[in-house]
Amino acid sequence: MESSLSQKAAGVSEAAFDGPPDGERWFAAMTQPQREGVAVDNLRRQGFCTFSPLERVTRRHARKTIATTAPVFRGYVFVRMDPLRARWRSINGTLGVRSLVTNGDSPLAIRPGIVETLVASTDADGILEFVDPLQPGMTVRLRAGPFAEQLGVIERLDGRNRLVLLMSLMGSQVRTGVSRDMILKVA
Repeated sequence: MESSLSQKAAGVSEAAFDGPPDGERWFAAMTQPQREGVAVDNLRRQGFCTFSPLERVTRRHARKTIATTAPVFRGYVFVRMDPLRARWRSINGTLGVRSLVTNGDSPLAIRPGIVETLVASTDADGILEFVDPLQPGMTVRLRAGPFAEQLGVIERLDGRNRLVLLMSLMGSQVRTGVSRDMILKVA
């Protein structure tokens, strides 16, 4: 029960986790400012499968730090439907929705795999959690530079697109900072 409440808050329909039925695709709907939740609730009442991933944010207000969540794609929600069978024009008149993203007179489908990847990367609370493919303790190979083809172990990740490697050079362990694009992950 608690999971479905948090998914409701995140705008995740239970059906979003199932594979799409034949003919159904994901579409984007523009929402009114800061009305993503209202749009999701009203679209779900009409029977549409929706998805609106959240991210953790920290806000400061009146000298207080507040941890909360916010939509990842502000101003948009995803709607899954078959445009040949669904009454998709009703989306444009839904409370909280500005309009469905269209190409001329027909809705513009999102390329297959994009929203599905986002849904798979969402935790039970509707928070989008991408995992960094590089983790401390992982062995990597330098691609270029004076130590090209040398192996190293990631000691720590730096938030500025760099990482610290621990390398064995001349019989001792040496730490060196390198850019992420200078390394290859070793299987």
